[in-house]
Order: sequence, then C-alpha cells, then structure tokens
Amino acid sequence: MALNKDKRRQKILALLAENSSMKTSKLADDMQVSLVTLRRDLKELQKSGLVVNGYGIVKMVNHEMDPDSFFLKRLKECRKAKEDIAERAIELVEENDVLFIDESTTCYVFALKLIKNFNKLHIITNGLNILLALSRISGFSVESSGGSLQYGFDSLIGPRAETFISSIYASKLFFSCAAYREGTGTFELSPFSASIKRRMLLSSNRRILLVDQSKFNAVAPFKMAGIDEIDDIVTA
Repeated sequence: MALNKDKRRQKILALLAENSSMKTSKLADDMQVSLVTLRRDLKELQKSGLVVNGYGIVKMVNHEMDPDSFFLKRLKECRKAKEDIAERAIELVEENDVLFIDESTTCYVFALKLIKNFNKLHIITNGLNILLALSRISGFSVESSGGSLQYGFDSLIGPRAETFISSIYASKLFFSCAAYREGTGTFELSPFSASIKRRMLLSSNRRILLVDQSKFNAVAPFKMAGIDEIDDIVTA
C-alpha cells in the first residue's frame, strides 16, 4: 500500500535519523518510490529546514547547534552589537516584504527579531540556522536556496543555489560581511559565500548591510559588494 505524503516524509526523516546521510538513489529504493516523488518530498523538507539535499546526497539537519561550531562561536562575538543592529534593521522591513537574508550570524539575530515583529513575510535564505529558526513560523513563507553544504559556515552554496537565487527578485537584501572597508565595500572569507551573496545582491531592489564595528577594516580576501552597491548600512 502506497504511503501518503505525510507518512512518506516521516519515513524519510526516520531513515536519515538512522543513517545521517544517504544517496538519493538509495533512499528512493528504500522508500520504494520514484526519484520524481522523492525529489518532490525532499524539496518540501528542505524548505522546512529539516534536510539538506545536494549533489545526490541527502543529509538531515541537526537541530541542536554544536557548542564548538564555528557559527556559534561567531554568534557569541559582539552579540550586544548584533542585537542592536537587528533591532534597528527591522525598522526597514514592511509586512509582506520579499527578503533575501544571508547566512551570517548578524542576520541570524535579525531573523529572530523578524519572528517577534512580523506576521507575513516571504524569506529566501542560504543559512541553515536561519531556516531552522523560521521553519515553524506559520505566517512566513520560507525558502531554502538549496545547493551544497559549506562546512564550518552552516550555509548552502554552489551553482544550484546560485541558479535558484538568480530566478527570484527580492524587495530587499539583508546581509553582513567578514570585512568592511569604507570607500571600498564588503569582503568575504570564502569565495563561495561571496559568490552567492553577489547573486542575492544583483537580484534585490534594496541592499542593506548589517555590520558591527569589529568588521571595519578587518581583512578578508574576496570582494563581494562595492560601496556604491549598498543602499543602507546599519551598524553599532
């Protein structure tokens, strides 16, 4: 007897909980469903931030942040400044906005503020932790960029993610950076982060940089945005 949609997705999560990650072909065999059906289910699970699907491998997202993770360590840095920046940034958001939000820790704090202050938003992000934070907010439409998992950054990157981002136009982009140089622009530690943020920037009507003072004149190698491409800078 064929399983209904909800039962299939429960079984997918159960199999991934046992195996951590699986090839999509093996998962389809174990589920006894076609790859077309499986991909449809995986797309919905990925939108909810429950799995990461890319390059033929499916992984379950761990809902507990690793206390030793690079993301959590960065989140703790300048936390008060990030809270202040996020509080000011939500004043630039309007109900029903379509937003790109990057994977940065500052934007993670910003996303938590959105939950408390808005009822209906359409959000597209490549940040795994942001997806998890927003996954159970019924009034928000939340979409994952898809793509490949970037180790250490808890972000999704790569050609598939960039192609998806390029197919959407957002009213606003909220983003941070690894380094900001006045008169020059923003820079990233990873070329993959720079590339996907660049796609978000080019597909946005208004570009809003959220950056704390520790990033001013810091050093990072990969240029992302020129100063003339940034519409607003929110800092603390």
